[in-house]
Amino acid sequence: MSRKKGTRVKKAVEKILDKTTVDEKVVKHVNENRSLYNKILCYTKCYSGYVLALISGLTFCSNTWIGLGLLALSAGWAYWVTHCNKNTKCKK
Repeated sequence: MSRKKGTRVKKAVEKILDKTTVDEKVVKHVNENRSLYNKILCYTKCYSGYVLALISGLTFCSNTWIGLGLLALSAGWAYWVTHCNKNTKCKK
């Protein structure tokens, strides 16, 4: 009985998704603004280590171990961005 309900729900969801064009609108919007999204991803990748280091510095006042953990994460992030990811566009 549960299989029949599952297939009914699955068919209903597929029918609803076939009627909507949300996915096409999202893809169209992303394609129109691709350079903006790439720039946002690039800056997020490049500057997230700095944000983690800032947060770890602010956390040292309340808890030293959490601050050290966040500092280690920011160091790992910086190493990954500079050494492990050869094709990053942020290095240009």
